[in-house]
Amino acid sequence: MHLIFFLFLICLSTPAQATMEEAIRAVQAGNYQAALAEFHQYARHGNPVADYWIATMYMKGLGVEKNMDTALTYFHKSARQDHTPAMVVLGNIHLEGKTGKKNINLARGWFNKAAKAGDQYAMLRMGEMYIEGIGVAANPTIGIRYIKQAAKTGYPKARYILGLAYLQGIGVEADEQRALFWLKSAAESGFPDAIKLLKQVQN
Repeated sequence: MHLIFFLFLICLSTPAQATMEEAIRAVQAGNYQAALAEFHQYARHGNPVADYWIATMYMKGLGVEKNMDTALTYFHKSARQDHTPAMVVLGNIHLEGKTGKKNINLARGWFNKAAKAGDQYAMLRMGEMYIEGIGVAANPTIGIRYIKQAAKTGYPKARYILGLAYLQGIGVEADEQRALFWLKSAAESGFPDAIKLLKQVQN
């Protein structure tokens, strides 16, 4: 009986997942109206991915008139359900002033929340903000901690920056061996800047 019920649940869930994937493909193919209708259907049932895509379409004007207020509403709805891509976009929106005014504190808050949830891009952004002193007192040591977290997830850009930090002694003691380790790791992932710098260091 339990097996029959389990199989029944699988049958119900599989089409829903496929339909969401189809809606995303529809956006990529330029079939915006069909995609938007599908996303709204899932958003009504509390799907944060659907909220994220609706927000993206309104922010970019894909099949609808651009409307940042509507986009923000759906990004916030998605972020409140712990969808880290929405948190990252909100961070970038406030950092770049896409609402008409920059808000560095809000940007940092969203990046930090996404970083704590494991988002590698958010970790990188937090690191850059502390290294460069964007909205906070510059503190390369704290910044490199975030970069290390991102690098350990396998993020090529973070590995490149960490290698550069060890090479130049930014936020860490200069260490050529560690620099080479991280630069090689980034280069093996195909990161162009790492490949170029590695050639210069090894010549």
